[in-house]
Amino acid sequence: MTERSPRERTVRSAALLFRERGVGATGMREIVAHAGAPRGSLQHYFPGGKHELVAEAMAWMAERAARPLRASLEQDPPPDAAAVVRGVVDRFREVLAITDFRGGCPIVAGVADAVWEDAGLADAARAAFGQWLDPLTRALGRGGIDEDRAPRLAMMVVCAVEGAVVVGRAWRDESALDAVQAELDLLLGATPTR
Repeated sequence: MTERSPRERTVRSAALLFRERGVGATGMREIVAHAGAPRGSLQHYFPGGKHELVAEAMAWMAERAARPLRASLEQDPPPDAAAVVRGVVDRFREVLAITDFRGGCPIVAGVADAVWEDAGLADAARAAFGQWLDPLTRALGRGGIDEDRAPRLAMMVVCAVEGAVVVGRAWRDESALDAVQAELDLLLGATPTR
């Protein structure tokens, strides 16, 4: 694995810190320290300041969310829709587990804390969700969901899982994700796994 550049480390660190603390509660110095990047690198790599870094962090997280979905598009035979959805839910289970229920989604953090301040961030949030929804929609379609229904189902999955993560963080357990997974399994005609 190649070593990340200071810019890449800074974007990654911003996303990780935003998902746990929110945008407003995360200072630029904290991000640089977490990334182990030179202090002057912020102005060099992010001349647009914190808003530019928030947009980059949202895009970084969307790419990470989309990567396994794009990989599923290469599988033959394709995974069924229920397996695709379980994969999305399970990735959020991992986030909650490895962060001791502190981690959420930096895209949501950006929307909650910063998007109202800047039209460019609103555009970045839309693009980040689109970057995640597109391969999810295609994976659901390959998994047996009708073409007309796949975009709506993808949107419902993202909304349900994001909401379950918020509740999971508040309750410090996975019961909301369990409930969402069970209902999505039923909706997709699968046997609930939990």
